[in-house]
Order: sequence, then C-alpha cells, then structure tokens
Amino acid sequence: MSQTLYIVIGCDTDPDRKDFIDNLPADTLSWRGMLEGIPMMKERIAKNVDSSGKEPILTWCLRVDEQIKSYYGRYASILALHRNFFLELENSGDELAWHPHFWRKDAGSGQWYQECHDVDWQVDMLKQAHADYQSELQGRGKSVRMGWDYHNNDTFTTLQNLGVLVDFSAIPGMRIDSSADKLNTFNSFDWEKTPNHPYYPASSDYSREAKDGEKTSTLIEAPNFVSESLFWGTVRGMVMAKKMKSLGQVFRAIRRPTYWINITGDPPLARPVLRQLEKRLAKKESVLFVSYFHPDELLPNKHKLYSLENMDTNLTALLQLAKKYGIGVKYLKASDIINTPSIIQ
Repeated sequence: MSQTLYIVIGCDTDPDRKDFIDNLPADTLSWRGMLEGIPMMKERIAKNVDSSGKEPILTWCLRVDEQIKSYYGRYASILALHRNFFLELENSGDELAWHPHFWRKDAGSGQWYQECHDVDWQVDMLKQAHADYQSELQGRGKSVRMGWDYHNNDTFTTLQNLGVLVDFSAIPGMRIDSSADKLNTFNSFDWEKTPNHPYYPASSDYSREAKDGEKTSTLIEAPNFVSESLFWGTVRGMVMAKKMKSLGQVFRAIRRPTYWINITGDPPLARPVLRQLEKRLAKKESVLFVSYFHPDELLPNKHKLYSLENMDTNLTALLQLAKKYGIGVKYLKASDIINTPSIIQ
C-alpha cells in the first residue's frame, strides 16, 4: 500500500500506582494492572484489525532497573517471576521491550526520587540492567521507552551502544526542567526541538534531527504523536505551569504548542490529537502514530480520565479516520520502525 497509517502502541509496564488503585500493599510492588488488565485488553481490542486483518500489536516496555532490584534482588526479577506471561504475549505477536526508570532511593530519608543529575550513575545502571535483561530474555529489549520520557546525550548514546534500535520516549515540543533539588519527584525531560515524526538524531543532540554534514546516531527516535493546536497546547502549558509553579511552561506552550494524551485517555480529550492526525491523512501521507499507556489504566481506577473502554474507542476512531481517507492501516511493533523507511526522515 502506498499510503499507510502505521500504528505503534506501547505500554510502560509499571507497577500499580497508589493514586490509581485502592488497597495496594505497603511493603512491595503490585502488578494487578499488568496481570489482570493486559489479558482483558487483548480480548477487548482484538476486533480492531488492520488492513491485513491483523489484531493490534503491542510493545510491552518492561521494568528492568534499580527500583526493581531494590524490591526483588535483581534488575530483571520481573522478567524471571513472570517469564511465561511475557513469552505468551510475545508468542501472540507482541514485542518485549524495555522501560528503565531512573528511580533512586535516598539513603537518608528512604524516599524514591528521579535521578536527573548523576549521569555516571544513570549510565552504569543502564549497562547493568541491560546485561541482566539479556541474561533472562536474550535478544529482547530492542526498543525502549524511558521512564518519565527522560533522556540526555549520555543515556541516549548508551542505549545505542547496547544495541537498542528504536527509542520512542519523545514528546515533541515539551520540556520540563529538573529541579535543582537532588530529590526530584516530578517529570524531567527536554524534547523542545524534537520534530513530530521519526528521525535519526544528531550524535551531539539526541533531541533533534542531524543537519547536513553532522554525525548521525544509529538509534532511531520515534516520537509520540502530538497535537500542535495553539489552544490545546496553551491549555497543557497552563496545567503544567500550575503543577510546577512556573510560568515558563505557558510561554513555551505558546512558542511551540504541544498537546498529547495516552491512548487510554478520555475520547473528548483525545480529539485534538486525532484532528492533527486527520490533517496529515488528508494530505495522503504515510504517518506513524505512536502512543502509550500504563497497565493500571486498564482496570477500574480512581481516575475517570483513563480506561480500557477509552482505549477501545480511541483505537476505533484511528481506524475510521484512515478509512475515511482511503488509507491502509498497519500495526507495528516499535522495533519494526527501523524496517519501515517510508516513515523515517
């Protein structure tokens, strides 16, 4: 097919969050969203087939990192504990990818925080965690979504050197500065210069495309698909400004409007992203639509914003948009992006 809507759906396969699910254990991590929600989701969305009749393919970004090691004794403990569960997903056609967080425990307070300052620690953790991942499930983890969408040049280069093929952490146009405080407890990332399409980054700057003559990374960045609506971008900026107590978020939103929502998000709030997609499809372009979600969003939860029903509705809307413009649909695993040159800039 000459024009195609390619769809990549990733899942940050995190443990259940206390602000989402009630009655979670205090002394360990809970995985109900993963173990209960994923089978329900696979059954619910199976009818949303692509142009070849294939059911949705998912890319499961699995937690292998310092926090998992702290709770269970090794980086890849979750892979060992639920090996058969993950292999069954892989046998259904899905991909087993990687979702490393930079959660680090403060020795004094016992508080978990996002390590945004100690790059040597970040790089060392990635190397050790990757080695343990490969010892448990060799050859997997070729695609990565970073915890809290965070990257820097050293972490990006480390993934490249470890043989990762595709990173899909970027939120084009979004930037949240890390706190000067060591104990960072909110998102931190910089994708302000990032385009809204897959690209080979400059070796000197993971967040932008390489210019003519620049050395290029071999690791592809495949950003999440975002809306460029000024209105909705400003709304997003105001929400972030309130959360972070920084008017800079509003100014950035006006300069580079960005709005996105998980595939599990409330359909009325997903419409701006779908309208952005429709503009591209109306031009008869091939488009890569990347989105993600978390497992606990699939279960009944305390947030009315996210649900399995929403995911089903939004996925159906994607297929209907493609049909409206006579464009074929193909589900991809994240690692398949590297073999789809028509969508890589």
